[in-house]
Amino acid sequence: MNWFPLFLSLDGRIGRKDFWIGALVLIGVGLLTSLMPIVGPLVSLALIAPWACLMAKRLHDFGRSAWLVLIALIPSAASAALGLFTALAAANAATMGAAFAGAGLTLIVSFIALLASLGFLIWVGVQPGDPRPNAFGPTPDSMV
Repeated sequence: MNWFPLFLSLDGRIGRKDFWIGALVLIGVGLLTSLMPIVGPLVSLALIAPWACLMAKRLHDFGRSAWLVLIALIPSAASAALGLFTALAAANAATMGAAFAGAGLTLIVSFIALLASLGFLIWVGVQPGDPRPNAFGPTPDSMV
């Protein structure tokens, strides 16, 4: 498996197996860094691009536009940005009130983002791909 295009290219198609391997890698990185106060939200923001590339190629496999990735990524990006704001506000005692307000909003947005992302992940991960070449390239099995 070639990791660079899997996580950093929007072009082409991937099958379900490669998608789930890539998803597990990204989920693992996200879980490992999520407990770090400032680093976790920064890594979450940095993982948006690899997630977009992975899901775009999977969407291409069954003939869908990569723009559909925004359904999952907009709520996730908002959640990560709010988490970063909350962590930075909590580091400053003068903005403790903002940190508490941000924490409540972050929980709500994070829950919505989780539901949207999980539903999208399952849909993209289980949908069978086109058995023939489509507008986005040859079938993943025939790609070298």
